[in-house]
Amino acid sequence: MDAEHVADDLEAVILTEEQILARVAALAAELHEVLEARTPVLVGVLGGAATFTVDLARAYPGQVEIGWMAVKSYTTHNRASGSVRLLKDLDVDITGRDVVIVDGVIDTGLTMSWLIANLVQRDPASIAVCALLRKPETARFADTPTYVGFDVGPGLIVGYGLDHRGRYRNLRCAAVLAPSVYAVAPA
Repeated sequence: MDAEHVADDLEAVILTEEQILARVAALAAELHEVLEARTPVLVGVLGGAATFTVDLARAYPGQVEIGWMAVKSYTTHNRASGSVRLLKDLDVDITGRDVVIVDGVIDTGLTMSWLIANLVQRDPASIAVCALLRKPETARFADTPTYVGFDVGPGLIVGYGLDHRGRYRNLRCAAVLAPSVYAVAPA
């Protein structure tokens, strides 16, 4: 779906499909340079990182293995509470493996911190984080290499796999959703 199909729902397009894919290719090259000939496990965080994870794997100039996790972060009054629940656990044994957690957007960093702590307990050789988008106020993860596609401003970002109530995931670009859309009760 193109932005023009939902133009009335968007406040602004912040990244075009071309910009995103160019940066994904650059991130894949950066990761490959660091990981060299090793075969990393990309751990995609469902659902927002599915598109990014697959595109990152396709751009990676070597072998990768993909695993998936799904977590739910809870909010109180539109603020992260720090409470995370595991909905789908990883099916891949990561013991002694190089792991790259792939996420669509890091907002507060609380969910990512939880994921890192969870995966460290499984004794991987290394853990890195690769996020397409990061909000400026996001906590940095000490001792965890972090690869970021773009730092972005405030607002609810949709597109390229990111959604609002299950919609807009198939939008080819990344855009800020108009507040009037998410202020409305669900249909």
